[in-house]
Amino acid sequence: MLLNRKILEKIEEKNGESFYLLDSYKFEQNFNKVVDEYRKYYPKTNIAYSYKTNYTPRFGQIVNDKGGYAEVVSGMEMYIAKKIGVPYDKIFFNGPFKELEYVEELLLNNGVVNVDSLEELKKIEKISKKNTGKILKIGLRLNFDIKDEVISRFGFDTQTRDFKDALNLIKNSNLKLVSLHCHFATRYLYSWKNRTQGMLDVIDKYFLDELDKIEFISLGGGLYGEMPEDMKKQFPQQIPSFNEYAEVSAKVFAKYFKEKTNEPTLIIEPGTALVANAMKYVTKIVSIKEVRDRTIVTLFGSTYNINPSANRKKMPLKIYSKDELQQKNYKNVYFGGYTCIESDYLYREYEGALLVGDYIVFDEVGSYSVVMKPPFIMPQVAVVEPIDNNNYKVIKRREKFEDIFQTYGMLS
Repeated sequence: MLLNRKILEKIEEKNGESFYLLDSYKFEQNFNKVVDEYRKYYPKTNIAYSYKTNYTPRFGQIVNDKGGYAEVVSGMEMYIAKKIGVPYDKIFFNGPFKELEYVEELLLNNGVVNVDSLEELKKIEKISKKNTGKILKIGLRLNFDIKDEVISRFGFDTQTRDFKDALNLIKNSNLKLVSLHCHFATRYLYSWKNRTQGMLDVIDKYFLDELDKIEFISLGGGLYGEMPEDMKKQFPQQIPSFNEYAEVSAKVFAKYFKEKTNEPTLIIEPGTALVANAMKYVTKIVSIKEVRDRTIVTLFGSTYNINPSANRKKMPLKIYSKDELQQKNYKNVYFGGYTCIESDYLYREYEGALLVGDYIVFDEVGSYSVVMKPPFIMPQVAVVEPIDNNNYKVIKRREKFEDIFQTYGMLS
C-alpha cells in the first residue's frame, strides 16, 4: 500500500480526520502464505477465516473467492457470510453460545455446527427429531490439556462423563459426526505442537472406528502473523513463522494419516495472522502541549481504534507531515486519544519531529480493532481502500448519529 499526504487529504475530505485503510492485496498475500506452508506438508489443508477477528465483508469475500471457509460464532456473522455469497456448506459455526434458530438454519442446509457442550447437543438432537428425513452434520469441540497453563473454557473435556454421554447420544441419533475441532488461544509453537498431538491422541482413543466418516479436523486458530522486528521484540517469546507452525502441526498430521484409509481436510482458523497487517489506522494531531516532563500530543483518534484489548503493544507508526520545515523535535511524547479516559494513549515514549495537523498512520491494527471498537464518545470511523496515489473506494462509510441511536425509541 503506497501512501502519501495527498491521498490522505483526499480521503479526509469526505470521510473525516480519522479512518482505517484496508489492504486487500496484503490480506490475500497472507492467506496464500499460510495455506501454502501448510499444504507443503499436508495438501488437504484449508483455511476457515475467523470472522470475529475482523468481519469486514471484503475479507470474507476474498477467502470465499479463494475456496476457503467461513468460521463464525454468531448468527450475525453467519449472515455476513451468506450476504457475501458463502454457501452453507462452507460455513463452520463455532463458539460457546449459538442462537438456536441460526443453528437450525445452518444444519438444515448442509452446514457444520461444532458443538461446545452437552446442553447444546441435546438442543440439536431435538432439531434432528423434527427433521427425521434429514442428516444433520455436526462436529465436536474437544478440550484437553496442552500444557500451556491455561484451562480453556471451550469444548468437551475428553476426560468427563459429558463427553462420553455426547458420544453415545450421537451414536443413537440421526446426527452425522463429520468434524473434530479444538480451539486454544496460546499462539506459541508449543501450543500448536501439543494441540496437534493431543487431537491425534483423542482420535486414537475414541474415534478410530469412526475415522472414515470424519471429513474435517480443525486445530483452531491462534497464529501470529508477520510483523516488523521492532514489534516482535515486545513479545516474551520468539514469534514463529508460518512454516514453523506448519512443521509442528501439518507435518505431524500428514505422518499420522499416511497409513490411514481416510485423509480428512485439515482446517486451521486464522484471524490475526491474515488481517493484522492488512489494515492501518489514520488519525491527525489536534494539539501539542507540555505537562511537566512529558509532551502530550492529542489525536483525533483513540486507543480503542487500534487495540481495544488489555494486552497492548506499541504499533508501528509513520508520520505524514503537514509541513516538515515547521515541525519541531520532541522527546517523551505520549499520543493521547480524544476520550476522557486517563489511560487512553495510542503510543507512549515516542521521539521525533511533529506538527499540529500531521497525520499519524498506525500499522498492524486489523485484528479485533474494527469489531471491538464501541461507539464510545464518537461513532465508528470509515474504512477505505486506496486504489492508487489518487483514488480510493469506501468499504464502510463512517457512522452517523442515526446509525447508533435509531434503536432508542425516545429519540426516534
